[in-house]
Amino acid sequence: MMKYKAWIMIIFISMGVVLAGCGNVSDANNLTKAPQAESIKQEKIKKVLDEILPPGSEYVVPKKSEQKKSIFIEDINKDGKQETVVLYIDMRENRQVHILTLKESNETWNKVSDIATGDNYLDHFNLEDINNDGKKEVIIGTSISDSKSKKHLDIYEWEEKGLVKRVNLSYEDVDIADYNDDGKLDILIINGEIKKSQYAKMFSYEKGKLQLRSIVKLDSDAYHENTVSGKLADGRKALYIDSDLGAHSMLTEIVAYDKGKLIKVGKENDPILFKAYPLYSKDINNDGIIEVAGMYIPKGFEEAAMAEIPFIHEYVDYRIDGTKQTIQERYVDGGQHFYITIPVKWDHKLTIKRIDKGVRLISNTDKKILFEVKWTKKDSYISSKEKLGETKDTIFYSDVKEDVTFLYNNFHLLKDDF
Repeated sequence: MMKYKAWIMIIFISMGVVLAGCGNVSDANNLTKAPQAESIKQEKIKKVLDEILPPGSEYVVPKKSEQKKSIFIEDINKDGKQETVVLYIDMRENRQVHILTLKESNETWNKVSDIATGDNYLDHFNLEDINNDGKKEVIIGTSISDSKSKKHLDIYEWEEKGLVKRVNLSYEDVDIADYNDDGKLDILIINGEIKKSQYAKMFSYEKGKLQLRSIVKLDSDAYHENTVSGKLADGRKALYIDSDLGAHSMLTEIVAYDKGKLIKVGKENDPILFKAYPLYSKDINNDGIIEVAGMYIPKGFEEAAMAEIPFIHEYVDYRIDGTKQTIQERYVDGGQHFYITIPVKWDHKLTIKRIDKGVRLISNTDKKILFEVKWTKKDSYISSKEKLGETKDTIFYSDVKEDVTFLYNNFHLLKDDF
């Protein structure tokens, strides 16, 4: 009887597997149908491009756009038929960036226009409906080179004869997003001249023209190194600008829109926004909120020379009113390429002690060792030690027992993060 029941169970399980398998095949077909169709269309377009593009041409990808591709297939003018925008470099024309457009008709693709930008470097590209008329505009940013040379932002609209340029302006950086929460996309540009005046400007796009909505001054001495588009802790849209200032310092300026105008979030003397060494803003915990990186001097190093201070890094979330919250602290060892995340319990409560081929994190109050990292060549490592990580030549380990408030897995190699 038990054997009979067992066989019944096996049969039902087998049927379940078969039925589940059939369901998965169906789902897989549904999931792959669209990508396959898109892939077939891409291949068809590429065959057309092989005949149209000049010999030796190269596809080019915009450096700062989210979509890292050269061929964009969409119904741009909402006429029910698809258009294609192709970004390429013509090698015969001193490597000029071109915008080629194709239109689908009777299942064939025909060339509509081919525009030479006059520039060699493709910085930015967007297909966005920025005036809420249901049609998408072509937004492209180019420059002569990828150096600090001025860039040119062009906005095109699609007409029967192809793309028609409506806007041309110089810029240093650009972000396209809804900054004032009115349901329409805004264009935020950074521009100006170092040592004279620098600013962020917010525009709306109406009737083929940019309308200036607000402007805020930026530090005139700042050399903008890194810009990140993201959100503040309260969900408000913001642009984070990390800039070199002086010999080695860095300033972060946060631009947002509040009460009818652009503002800079935070106070002028905020020690997180102004830091001793370069640290870039980024979303360290993948929650969609950008953290600003700062640093502070641990206890015992207040009088030390700058080069000798083992700064502790601090990643902070800001709100539109300038209030802030520390999300994470880290001790970073750039020379050995690792970092240690510090539990919230120990934020601003520990210091650093360097030892021979190692480092310890120590409580400020009772001098207890909270965490220890040592490193050695692989051929010198003793397997009984607690291994924390390894690289090609080095093993990181600890001689100190794991603390319940500060676990071994707080150790990270920098390559794990970048």
